[in-house]
Amino acid sequence: MTRNVAEKRTALVTGGARRVGAALCRGLAEDGWHVAVHFNGSGKDAENLVGEIRAAGGSAEAIQCDLSDAEAVTRLVGRAGEEGAPPLGLLVNNAALFEDDRLDNLTAELIDRHHAVNVRAPALLSRAFAEIVGRQAQEGISPRTDCCIVNLLDNKVFGPNPDYLSYSLTKFALHGMTQMLAMELAPEIRVAGIAPGVTLPSGPQTQEEFERSQASLMLGRGSTPEQILAALRFILAAPAFTGQCITIDGGQVLQAMPRDIAFMGNTESPDEGGR
Repeated sequence: MTRNVAEKRTALVTGGARRVGAALCRGLAEDGWHVAVHFNGSGKDAENLVGEIRAAGGSAEAIQCDLSDAEAVTRLVGRAGEEGAPPLGLLVNNAALFEDDRLDNLTAELIDRHHAVNVRAPALLSRAFAEIVGRQAQEGISPRTDCCIVNLLDNKVFGPNPDYLSYSLTKFALHGMTQMLAMELAPEIRVAGIAPGVTLPSGPQTQEEFERSQASLMLGRGSTPEQILAALRFILAAPAFTGQCITIDGGQVLQAMPRDIAFMGNTESPDEGGR
């Protein structure tokens, strides 16, 4: 679904420098988007990815922002459209803090940290995105229609377990936000979600442990970055799709697992990780 050059738009992907975010950035660039690769501490990875995309004939830039800084977040979307970049057309809220806790070691500080990055930042970014897209339409720069916000959720929203409590609470909130913003921003802007299961090894999880957890799923396989990219491409190509979520997890939510899939068969939980 390559876009016509004359219709090129900018896609902002938070947490776009590594892992799933990088796969989404590569795919969007291949499809003709100008990609704003957001990063916080992964500057080298972001610059390497931008170089890779440009070498392949794509268009990209790297933008640093600490998503726990509310003031910096309010400026991030505007920065993605600066310096002659094409009009904004897509916001992918991919970045997330993912640290391990349960009720017995829950702290107010950890809840607040997760909320700032995983809920507050997507909400502020969505507001800024909607304002800029509306202004672009008023100024005749770009039509307001066919613009999207896509939130990366988690299959835990549909098959909860008590692991990663603070993180999980924020994903429930982001799912609710997806539905509410779809109602608020229709018909001009569509809002949708993608809820993967564990897609890459998390934290101290070994490759062997990761493969074992994937093999235990109903289909014997789980989500991959390529499948998440395919889901994003479907959302962008389906103009009637809004307020809904695509779950990709190999059937995990139907298995009613008492623990996070990353811990099944392990005796200890990791201290922290990243999906």
